[in-house]
Amino acid sequence: MGLPSLSIEQWLLSAAAVATVAFLGVALLQPGLFDPEPDWEVSDGCLGGLQHSDVGISFHYHPNLKVIVDGEQMPIAPNTGIDQSGCREGMRWVHVHDSSETGFTKLHIETPDKMNVPLGAFFEIWDREGGPKLMGPDDKKFDIDRSGISDWEEYDISMTVNGDSNDKFEEYVMQDHDDIELILVSK
Repeated sequence: MGLPSLSIEQWLLSAAAVATVAFLGVALLQPGLFDPEPDWEVSDGCLGGLQHSDVGISFHYHPNLKVIVDGEQMPIAPNTGIDQSGCREGMRWVHVHDSSETGFTKLHIETPDKMNVPLGAFFEIWDREGGPKLMGPDDKKFDIDRSGISDWEEYDISMTVNGDSNDKFEEYVMQDHDDIELILVSK
């Protein structure tokens, strides 16, 4: 008994079905495989200033950030990333103009090219260097409260983006109008 012969359309439909199943399998089993790679150098970028020539802005968008430590919002100072060391009289590519003590603080991302701007780049600009997932002897400890102790030792840490749980933490590539909430609760 031989195999039935298939028309070209049936072969194409079969191949498309196999490719779709394979794609869904990879997407479900390895969801991070399709995430964009963060552009970490964005934290060094400067618009204007004494030490950098003026660069044109091609991309300008606004994610929002709120950091809650033990139920209290941690303030992000106005003008964070503006007129900083290494960017005197200029603005970092990620900066804050106004802050909020009761809601999300709007981050301004202004870059000369399309970049995958990670949340951790803002932590560096905010002088809260490190990130929850950074490991190794030469890496910094996540210490957003500046206590000198890794926050992973002090707190249970969670993050939501637009109300959905997210475990990318500092590697999360921010999008326009994101509401990012980082929540630290003492152990």
